[in-house]
Amino acid sequence: MYKSFLVFIFTLFGLQLSAQNAVSGFVNFDDSEAWKPKIYLSQVPLSGLEHNKRQMRIAIADIQDNGFFKFDKKHFSDSNKIYQLHVERIRQIVNDTVTTNVTFMLSGKDKIEFKRGNQVFGEYSTTNHADKEWQKLKAFESNLVSQYLVQGEMTDSRKGFVKDSLQILMVKLIGIKQLESKQLLDKDISENPSYYLDVLADLKESTIDASEYWFLEKKTAYLTQMVMEKELQKSRWLNMGLGFLVLVLGVVIIGMKKKRQAVLISGLSKQEKTVRNLILQGKTNKEIANELFISLSTVKTHITNIYSKLNVGSRKELVQKSTGTST
Repeated sequence: MYKSFLVFIFTLFGLQLSAQNAVSGFVNFDDSEAWKPKIYLSQVPLSGLEHNKRQMRIAIADIQDNGFFKFDKKHFSDSNKIYQLHVERIRQIVNDTVTTNVTFMLSGKDKIEFKRGNQVFGEYSTTNHADKEWQKLKAFESNLVSQYLVQGEMTDSRKGFVKDSLQILMVKLIGIKQLESKQLLDKDISENPSYYLDVLADLKESTIDASEYWFLEKKTAYLTQMVMEKELQKSRWLNMGLGFLVLVLGVVIIGMKKKRQAVLISGLSKQEKTVRNLILQGKTNKEIANELFISLSTVKTHITNIYSKLNVGSRKELVQKSTGTST
């Protein structure tokens, strides 16, 4: 019972230690004495990928006699970054073609395990989805090269793959950088401006360092300017259209009012029309009576009838409606 308990404790302890490892596995040396028993972990910026530069070494681990090594999760960022493992020979060999490093994408939430194999760094399994997408891109490009496609066909195929197949933003950025390194990006941006503007917008909302996609922002700056100018022009045309519509509506409304006023005026008697015109000239009731040779009470009767037929209640309202200045 006691032995079983100890086995359980050691197993649990071993699992806990394993859970703390982000990267582990084996390197495969054909002659271990020719290699330094150390493995180096570096973080690589996207700008360093094309020239396979090792940047910012962050940790060193011992390689055991059986080739096993491990790196704790504490060395890795919570978000996806690109890392490189590197081993070194004790003595440099002329025309050495053995690959001494491997590059991958990882976050501190994921794990990578390197398997035994014939190369220094064999195949590995990973829980990181971004790295899996990146490996798809690498395999796709390797397949293109192996098929001896002409450059134009390779370019078109690569662009289609980057646009349609890759779902991880960082991997899209890697694919775009590869187009840039082959001097193909400018032409593709001109042919697919909306795609690159959308990618740039997503990058700005992501946690990816702005320095990594500054080249894309610079190349699409003219597109942003074009979009802004197009939107501004559209706004101008819209404002002009709305202004013209308001003007037309104003003319129509004034015309309708005048037409309605004309209909109402046509309902006045000849004498009432004369009295109305004299009112519009600013004549007083007494002046109207003297000019028309009628009594003051008759003038008042005409005015009452005019107010009723034109639906107004005062001289001021009569003038406003007649001159089109009513509010």
